Amino acid sequence: MTLKQLKQKLNENHQLIFKELGMTIEVFNNNVYSTCPVHGGDNPRGCSYSPSKGIWRCWTRDCHQEHSNDILGLIQGVLSEEGSREVSFKDALLWACETLQCDVPMSNSKGTTTEPPEEVEISLENKINNALKRKIVNHTPKTIDIDCDVQIPSKYFIGRGFEPETLKHFEVGDCGYCENNLRDRAIIPIHEDSGKSVVGIIARTLKEYRLPKFLFHPTGFDKRFYFYNYHRAIKHITDNNIPYLYITEGQGDVWRLYEAGVKNAVSIFGKTLSEQQLTKLKSMRESSLIILTDDDQAGRESKVAISRQLSRTHNLIFPRIYNKDIGNMSIDQIKTDILSNLKGTY
Repeated sequence: MTLKQLKQKLNENHQLIFKELGMTIEVFNNNVYSTCPVHGGDNPRGCSYSPSKGIWRCWTRDCHQEHSNDILGLIQGVLSEEGSREVSFKDALLWACETLQCDVPMSNSKGTTTEPPEEVEISLENKINNALKRKIVNHTPKTIDIDCDVQIPSKYFIGRGFEPETLKHFEVGDCGYCENNLRDRAIIPIHEDSGKSVVGIIARTLKEYRLPKFLFHPTGFDKRFYFYNYHRAIKHITDNNIPYLYITEGQGDVWRLYEAGVKNAVSIFGKTLSEQQLTKLKSMRESSLIILTDDDQAGRESKVAISRQLSRTHNLIFPRIYNKDIGNMSIDQIKTDILSNLKGTY
């Protein structure tokens, strides 16, 4: 059996695999949803799996980027989390074959698991190594056009409590009509580092029943190479000689901080810093980072990870947040609870 055939069999028997992994699932529009079995959480649709494509995605912490986004990567991620250690791809492969009762791997006379035949082993190793090989590659931003009628400011986000002038500043609007998947979504443009062009879009559905709630456009946009609001934050830092950068999870956090007077804030599109983002931070002259991830389990885990990744190269400040996230705080709360102790950092 080849690796491709194994993946196909896993996809055909995905309900058995998910049951063995301890997942509680629901099926909606031919896709499978559950809480993320890798990092946990309480969002019943935080993880999705497409049986037709054979791929999965964690919508809250991007766990699919830590492992491969096929079903074998999901197995590897769950087994690693359960065992509190990194399970190798080969271990995940063996688990899958044993669960499906495939003829690979084989058992020897003593009943212990042996490796596949040498010729199969070499073939699998080559494919595994190619699939898992991770390195920071040169990235050339690709400018895109927003091919829809965007009405700025976004009425949706005004309804969420953001000021119209804030949304105009960040060019956030609603797309009422277009011929692609941006229709009936709030449009949040993502700029390349100089701010001269748009390279991606975050599109938030205007209809709560429509999934996914958020999507990146275009398909294949690689958020690992960017920070949201990077060009504005760096300009403010440079113009005012302020060696501090605020780091948040989401775009709404950046907007709310802006309304409170903080113009040197970026967001990381989630809970974790990518290798590319880490490289960019380590190359910046800003020596102090103010970390404002959400006040939940995932946000606290993110603080621990960032401390481990950057404590040797940067002065890290972790203000206490008395709300779930910055975006849900009032301006007065932000100024009183957070910024009162951070004078001179913005």
